[in-house]
Amino acid sequence: MPPLPVPLRTLLRPSISRATLAPRYASSRAPPSAPPPTSTIGLRDSAIPHRTVRLATPTGLSQPQSLSSILPTYDSSHHSLILVSTDGPHAIVKLVSRAEEREKEKEKEDKERVKRKMGMEEKEVQVSWQSAKGDLEHKLDTAKGLLEKGDRVQVVFANRKRGDPVGDAQKKQVVDLFDAALGEVGKKWKDDDVNKGLWVLYYNPLDSVRQGVEKKVLDAETAKRREKESAKEEKLEARRKKEERRLKRAEEMEEQRIAEARKAEEDYTRRQEEAKKRRSSSFGSWRR
Repeated sequence: MPPLPVPLRTLLRPSISRATLAPRYASSRAPPSAPPPTSTIGLRDSAIPHRTVRLATPTGLSQPQSLSSILPTYDSSHHSLILVSTDGPHAIVKLVSRAEEREKEKEKEDKERVKRKMGMEEKEVQVSWQSAKGDLEHKLDTAKGLLEKGDRVQVVFANRKRGDPVGDAQKKQVVDLFDAALGEVGKKWKDDDVNKGLWVLYYNPLDSVRQGVEKKVLDAETAKRREKESAKEEKLEARRKKEERRLKRAEEMEEQRIAEARKAEEDYTRRQEEAKKRRSSSFGSWRR
């Protein structure tokens, strides 16, 4: 029986090099990047990694000097030396008050709290075209007051039910009256919406007005915080004085106890000496 033919794919084996078997992405993979250098700005006192520095003062920069010569010159419980710049041949440091830093941090917290409270609200003031002069003035004062408080205002003019019709010229006079007054403390953020009998004005408070409101609120928040801090300090001071009185009383009692013990010891010694003298005197008379 003749041998079976060998399949062609068995005879033709493709030659595969090691380079072909290597991962394709190996050559395209970028080497890992080094981590960005950590800034040393803001390091304090002995943690400052510079031997020679220049001290920033209100009058300028000092001559280069060793960091070790500056560190002993201030009370670290009240002041701190901060690295503020590494530009130039010598690093620059600055001496700051810890109390001032705490106050600035508290002021920053007050500002953030005020910004959260000062979210702009949108108010609507409805005005009838048929309103009397006194009513118009009242509505105008209301809208202006809302802008002065930092709120966004929509003034909606509309016809009163079963009211007498008002001409376009009179409507324009009323709108001009409001625009003139509201323009003193606000600015339009959107064009007027005019549709049949409706006329809507869109006003935002001026930036200067809003900043003034924020300042008032911030001043009130700061005063409130300082009042609380003052009350807390008064309590701590009262507690400290009470503790001082207690310690002083304890010291007085201890001194009194020591004095009484010393006196008792002196009395005991004196009695011992008197008894000794009496025994000596009795012994002498017995011998005679």
